[in-house]
Amino acid sequence: MVSFKELLDELGAGAATPSESVRLFRKGLGMTLKEVEEVTGIRESHLSAIENGKIEMTQHYAEVFAAAFGLHPTAFLYPRGEFKKSKELESIERRAKKYITRARPDTKPKKRTG
Repeated sequence: MVSFKELLDELGAGAATPSESVRLFRKGLGMTLKEVEEVTGIRESHLSAIENGKIEMTQHYAEVFAAAFGLHPTAFLYPRGEFKKSKELESIERRAKKYITRARPDTKPKKRTG
């Protein structure tokens, strides 16, 4: 059985975005937008907007495409199995750090002695 990463490599996914992954898997299966519309019930124009990154990949869409293409939803949420934090998420983490540390003091960096 081919691994998920091998399948991505075979389809030329490289560092594909979630939207690009939809197009790669659709084309890899030889499906047209019209055929995906027939399977998913999502209008062809809407599918095109998703593939072109004009509509954000949500958990719902990831689950729909996963069912349509025989994959796991993470194939579309986290292409190549990697989670890349946006600048917004990194900023949220920085702001939240003091609260996390306060709530879980064991997460503070340990001071070295000696």
